[in-house]
Amino acid sequence: MRRLGYCLLAMVYAMLPLSAGDAVAPVGTRVADFTLPEPLTSKPWSLVENTRDAKATVIVFSSTTCPVASAYTTRIIDMAKRYSPDGVVFVGINSHSADEPADVAKAAKEWKLPFPVLKDDRTTIADKLSVERVPTAIVLDATRTVRYFGRIDDQFSPGVHKAKQSTRELANAIEAVLEGQDVKVSHTTAMGCKLTRPKAEKPSDNATYTYTKHVSRIIQAKCQECHRPGEAAPFSLMTYKQTIGWADMMREVVADDVMPPWHADAARGHFKNDRRLSDTEKKTILGWIDNGCPEGDAKDAAAEPSYIDGWRLGREPDAVLKMLKPITIPANAMFGLGFPYQYVMVGDVFEEEKWVQAIEVRPSYRAVVHHILCFIIPPGGTIFDVAGGQFGTHLLGAFVPGDQPIINPDGYARRIAKGSRLVFEVHYTPNGRAGVDQSMIGIIYAKKPPKHELFSTAIFNPKFVIPAGVAKHEVLSEQTFDKSVTLLSLTPHMHLRGKSFRYDLITPDGKREVLLNVPKYDFNWQASYEFREARTIAAKSRIECTAIYDNSKSNPFNPDPASKVRWGTQTWNEMMIGFAMYHEAK
Repeated sequence: MRRLGYCLLAMVYAMLPLSAGDAVAPVGTRVADFTLPEPLTSKPWSLVENTRDAKATVIVFSSTTCPVASAYTTRIIDMAKRYSPDGVVFVGINSHSADEPADVAKAAKEWKLPFPVLKDDRTTIADKLSVERVPTAIVLDATRTVRYFGRIDDQFSPGVHKAKQSTRELANAIEAVLEGQDVKVSHTTAMGCKLTRPKAEKPSDNATYTYTKHVSRIIQAKCQECHRPGEAAPFSLMTYKQTIGWADMMREVVADDVMPPWHADAARGHFKNDRRLSDTEKKTILGWIDNGCPEGDAKDAAAEPSYIDGWRLGREPDAVLKMLKPITIPANAMFGLGFPYQYVMVGDVFEEEKWVQAIEVRPSYRAVVHHILCFIIPPGGTIFDVAGGQFGTHLLGAFVPGDQPIINPDGYARRIAKGSRLVFEVHYTPNGRAGVDQSMIGIIYAKKPPKHELFSTAIFNPKFVIPAGVAKHEVLSEQTFDKSVTLLSLTPHMHLRGKSFRYDLITPDGKREVLLNVPKYDFNWQASYEFREARTIAAKSRIECTAIYDNSKSNPFNPDPASKVRWGTQTWNEMMIGFAMYHEAK
């Protein structure tokens, strides 16, 4: 069981807000005419020619690969349909260097955009308008003077996917301009992906670090598991061109230790799946970017890794089981209540006992899948057997964007009894594009019964109330193990108000030891922490989990600081679970 949990916006890569070094919005300045190509029609588009009679113009800088920008596409379409009859012209601009004109045209066609999207290939217009991140919205009045610059509203931002927005800055600005009034809030912080400016055409030939000799190897080892076609990351880092298209964003998240994601405070080497960059790797990437991202000599390139299309199990699975029925996902959830959890049977009843050594759960419509939990229904059982207080013992595996498959070594496997069957609990988050999902699980079976049968458990507490506005609220859960067991991994789980999570071991003689401490819990990266050396604990030992929640206004991810919070399935509710995988000690 690795990194079981939930994730928002199909893996938002910790995209940061406008920093002190970013440019200042040009509110109050008049925008000069510009002409850019429209990839979908292959025709030039002129600002003056197309807004000559407009009462207002809305320019939205976006990208085909930024998750926050994608989440707002439906909102912008709806606003264009609403305000265009009132004399408002909408236009999109794509200045992201990682997006090709063909990508822009394809996205515009698939979304059926009612306004043109232009390609700002050298970030010329983005530079003139001080745009640093996408999405950024700009409202011009009839004189083409900037009256508003910033975010669209507060519904979507890095790590946040609220049920509904509580602000409407862009709409308010449009309406104020149409009514000839001052825009009360003329500037807000744009949130999302940082634009990468074009690098030097011919970086230094004697650079200390080059892509082919140094950086590509780090990218392969630490990034490409997710950042490749068909996987969870919203963009690929498989080539030099793709990588330099995200160089400025990479610099930001690497410098701040945001990527690769890791949140436990244990020393390096304590957990075998620690993905942190070494000091040398970090210095290499930052030095390469600061020197203009030189490509280097092709003869220095690393051998291209071999991936199995569609699977990360290391080989083709022995069995692929799909949901017995597809689920149609609407474009939007109704009434701000979210989309109800779906419980769908997977495959047929197992006609014989099976030992599962490796599994990978994969959605087919990945963009709207918040998480998938795969449970084993025991022989003769029903869904109610896995929906109660013992759900942790029935859990086989899960999908979270960016997660790894479960691959156990020889001698370790999970038992599926004859007569059992599998069921998916699927949480969908509609993203503005209706579609159909029929998720699946790939299974590799052990060749013989294992030396160690694996078990899972959930150490949880559903009976809590987090007071409104409180910045530090503690919730405890505990479990005593009657037999001596060997712990393999620990996986904490909370939602958006989760601040920190700790597992403590209390031995029968009363000694206390920290097994895992996650001081800065991140809802978007709910990792499993796998011990490098499996930890055996004595019979009658107790594991105590301590979760801290921040329900205050200072928590930027908090959906509603004014509300009390209880256990619930939606992300604006909370959970408190400490998962663990173990086998009985021998």
